[in-house]
Parts: sequence; structure tokens; C-alpha cells
Amino acid sequence: MGVAQAYLNQKKLDAEAKQLHTNATNFSKQTQQWVNLVDSFSNALKDLGDVENWAKTIEADIRTITTVLEDGL
Repeated sequence: MGVAQAYLNQKKLDAEAKQLHTNATNFSKQTQQWVNLVDSFSNALKDLGDVENWAKTIEADIRTITTVLEDGL
């Protein structure tokens, strides 16, 4: 009886270990998808910051040109 019970317990443990491995693999894939999503979002925010900086630079240049033209006239 003890050997049979040990065999059944080992079989259950093997099945649970396999399920745990499957769950861990799925979790790893989902985590990687989240990491990729956050990286994409971070890059999009960086691009927005670059555009804002570019716009501010253009605005400053236009103000300088406007000032020069107004003072020259």
C-alpha cells in the first residue's frame, strides 16, 4: 500500500510540476509583452519630447528673426 501511494503522489507531483512549468512559461511570455509595451510607450514619450524641443527651437529662431526684421525696419 505504501509503495502504491508513493507512486500516486509522485505522479501527482510530476503533473503539478509540469503545470507549474507551463504557467511559468506563460507568465514569462506575458511579462515580455508588457516589457515591450512599456518600452514602446517610453520611446513614444521620448519622441514627443524631441518634437516639443524641436518646436521650441523653431519658435525661438522665428522670434529672433522677427526681432531682427522689426528692428531693421
